[in-house]
Amino acid sequence: MVWDTETRGLGAYRGKTTSGSFFVHYRVGRRQRKLTLGRVNELSVADARARTVEIVAAAHQGRDLVDERQLAERTRLTLSNAFSEYTASLTRKAASPKTLALNAHNWRKMLSPHGGRELRTLTRRDIRSWHEGWGSIGPTAANQGARLLRAVYNFADKRLVDDLPANPCVAVEFFPERGTRRVLSWEDLPEWWGQVLTLSNPVRRSYWKLLLFSGLRMTDAATVRWEDLRDGVLHRPNPKGGRTRAYDLPLTRQAQIIFEEARAAALQLDPKSPWVFPADSSFGHVQNMRELKAFPGVWPHDLRRTYATACAEAGVDPYTIKLLLNHAMDKTDVTSRYVQPSAGHVANAAQRVADFLDGKLEFVGNAGLTRRLRRSLPQLRLEPCRSEDRRGLS
Repeated sequence: MVWDTETRGLGAYRGKTTSGSFFVHYRVGRRQRKLTLGRVNELSVADARARTVEIVAAAHQGRDLVDERQLAERTRLTLSNAFSEYTASLTRKAASPKTLALNAHNWRKMLSPHGGRELRTLTRRDIRSWHEGWGSIGPTAANQGARLLRAVYNFADKRLVDDLPANPCVAVEFFPERGTRRVLSWEDLPEWWGQVLTLSNPVRRSYWKLLLFSGLRMTDAATVRWEDLRDGVLHRPNPKGGRTRAYDLPLTRQAQIIFEEARAAALQLDPKSPWVFPADSSFGHVQNMRELKAFPGVWPHDLRRTYATACAEAGVDPYTIKLLLNHAMDKTDVTSRYVQPSAGHVANAAQRVADFLDGKLEFVGNAGLTRRLRRSLPQLRLEPCRSEDRRGLS
């Protein structure tokens, strides 16, 4: 290590395996600081002296230029950087792939053109203008973009930057969204069921049956693998909310029959597929809802709401309904933290709901699912499909 004879505080050192580097040694108040300026083959002596003079002069005034510049870098957080950090946090928390994909889509579609803006410079006028412009894409998309921006800003305020201004997204007036939140009436249910029975593809026929008798979300039902069926339950490892929301849904008699039908169909159409509902899609399982043309106006989530309604009318308590639907408990409801229904109770409730739905189909003369197949499957025991079973029917 050597010291410069002209500029106080400037020195240079060389490691055993590296080229030499300039450094500056200075004091701010009672603190001694040492900062590497750069390699001797990349920084001239004149530049090293000039930077040393600047740093030491500021230190004599009680200012640490290094700390000031680091603080400036931290506070100069751009929207793009904040979104990257937010996405990384969601990934660490095992957020669902669907959530990450939707965020990425909304980022590309709406927020990426503003990625270079510093968060501190965003104003309420900016956000209102952006949101109004996004309205040309669609009210739902525009609202999703604003919600994503709000979440990213809140994350940065809590985790990344000190003293950010208040979230400017408070100025957004969200567009009304044209959601119907339809529930199939018990009078309309048999007609829809009859349309399902006429579907030519047996895999997709079983898929729609499962949506009604399980209350699963569209993606949760489409992504069921044979390995997810075990010990009398259907395991959903990565539902909405990510892996931390994984849960087991009890297999009712009706659900077991549906899975037996699905297995027979899958063995004929794609015996090597790990999916319960295989399809010729990029993911290998059912994806697009082409059946909506067969029964227009009935969406998969309508069946989930219908299932929830059946839960209530079958007399299932609200806490168990939340478990069956995998809804989060209300954090403000202290009682929900105490109530922990047993697996047997939840299974009995699920069976009661399935019997209730089955009865609605039977009541109108559209023979219920269980009664139609009970004779042919008197001792039903569902097991994951074995590889030798698949080979035998390939």
